Amino acid sequence: MIDVHTHILPSIDDGSKDIEETFKILREACMAGFSDVFATSHYIEGEYEFNKTDREYIIEAIMQKVSEEGIDIKIHNGAEGYISNELPNLIKEGIVPTLGDSRYVLFELPLRAKVMYTNEVINKLLSMKLIPIIAHPERYELIQDEPNIAIDWVEQGALLQANYASIIGRYGMKAKETLLKLLDANAVHFLGTDNHRSSSVYTRMDEIKKEFRRKIGRDKLYELSEINPRSILNNEEFEIEMPKKIKKGRIF
Repeated sequence: MIDVHTHILPSIDDGSKDIEETFKILREACMAGFSDVFATSHYIEGEYEFNKTDREYIIEAIMQKVSEEGIDIKIHNGAEGYISNELPNLIKEGIVPTLGDSRYVLFELPLRAKVMYTNEVINKLLSMKLIPIIAHPERYELIQDEPNIAIDWVEQGALLQANYASIIGRYGMKAKETLLKLLDANAVHFLGTDNHRSSSVYTRMDEIKKEFRRKIGRDKLYELSEINPRSILNNEEFEIEMPKKIKKGRIF
């Protein structure tokens, strides 16, 4: 499996608190079956502003130790950019990294507020020949209230990354129900742990995978956790089926 969303770099955002915790998390990821992880610590203007080069330096140092300790996992550079009008320029200037130097870029929205310029940011990224991935849409109140907004984003050209642990209710029942609606509409393209700490999502992956297999089947789980994420690693586009509109109250 390939994890497209993690906060494993030490002491640069609200994720891993130190290098010891980072190595504990990486061991847990390896034991859970992940071969590759994207280190997507937050980039938030005025709060978390570690740039692409600084992240590369940290990852290189960690990977050297990972190799010495025999942990069979690879770390790839990335960021979870916080949406702003400046985000496309920050990517263009090489400050905010794309995922593994590919065309794919991960960004998030506020959990509770509505952003009026989301479509403009998506269009700007697309015009730069980038492929926008919106992180954990099932967690946004906007999408919980009207999930077809997420369908509109996909129709516009964005892709969606859901959090593994949403399926077991980690972020509340509304997030779980919204995830189920998006899965049923064929609107989820990647799964990521969004893992911030040790003894967290990676240690519950058996339970999580069992629930996903029950809801969407083994083949679809493999597509979202391995096949599609590998397209990012290879910097390749892949064809998606257009999602279905979601009827009110519809879950499975």
